[in-house]
Amino acid sequence: MHNYKKYTINKDEELLTALINLNSLTHKILFVIDENNKLCGTISDGDLRRWFIKSSKEGITCKDIMNPNCMHAKKNNLNEIVKQAHIKGLSLIPILNDSNKVIDAHEVPIKRQEKKLNTVVIMAGGKGTRLLPITQNIPKPMIKVGGKPILARIIEKLIQEGFENIIISLGYLSEVIENFINKNDYQANINFLYEDKPLGTAGSLASIDKKNINFPILVTNGDILCEIDYQKLIDRAEKEGYEGIMLSKNEEIFIPFGVINQKGGCWLGLEEKPSYSYLVNAGIYLISENMIKLVNKDEYLDMPELFERSSKNNIPLGVEITNDFWIDIGRHETLKVADKYFNNYQI
Repeated sequence: MHNYKKYTINKDEELLTALINLNSLTHKILFVIDENNKLCGTISDGDLRRWFIKSSKEGITCKDIMNPNCMHAKKNNLNEIVKQAHIKGLSLIPILNDSNKVIDAHEVPIKRQEKKLNTVVIMAGGKGTRLLPITQNIPKPMIKVGGKPILARIIEKLIQEGFENIIISLGYLSEVIENFINKNDYQANINFLYEDKPLGTAGSLASIDKKNINFPILVTNGDILCEIDYQKLIDRAEKEGYEGIMLSKNEEIFIPFGVINQKGGCWLGLEEKPSYSYLVNAGIYLISENMIKLVNKDEYLDMPELFERSSKNNIPLGVEITNDFWIDIGRHETLKVADKYFNNYQI
């Protein structure tokens, strides 16, 4: 690769420089090097995104967030490393000499996305009351993030991954979304479900015409932006026999105080400013036909309740944990974060 040097960045460069560089590159990865051109690690698009969501600290440099255990190759093992990189979904890997200096880069052939038959349902019927007054005249999925509606970003990602059968569940200000879809020539088969009254995040599934649906289906809330590989949920269900899978995200809660451990009023100890990690519902699901049969017509039902109901009916359920970029745009605070993030990345 004759121009590999544009993919290198010094470990002491600030992240803003890395962000600007990544935005101009075909392959969204940078090789972090020291003053001697030795490889220290890599920074991917995802690394920057995860940092952006979790932190707003200034003065952070490339070495603070790089992956030091990155995949790299040398001339004598290039073919084997390329195979591994392909499996991991990497598009570019650095080539090093015996002194671990970057001397070239190798482009990994990307397997073309095959068309997916599975239907995807986007839940877009909610009122978005937590985002008032913005949602007074516009449904939440049509709020622009980085200059583009949330719904447009979701649809474009689905089409990019090969999903062409899409159903949008509509309720509040449905005509706004219908007009938007009709004005845009998406290369997908997009249909609508209509809620005459609020039905929660699962209730409208009872209205699906099962004869024209390819199961299992993917269901995503209309305010979720992420970079997960949807196919992973389908593959896992097929491999492990699950009929339903709930995507989850590891969220860390920081307590800015000392936490007292006690029992019966007796002081046992003090944990200074601890952090706790929880798996939270990420608002993306894989659903089987048997699960949809448990949803009653015109019933208000949220997805967690459908999973509870399915469990009681002995339907095998799984949890898929993701570390990929993910954000729930349900509050003004997260809307600001997402908007700033996508504006910076110009995606």
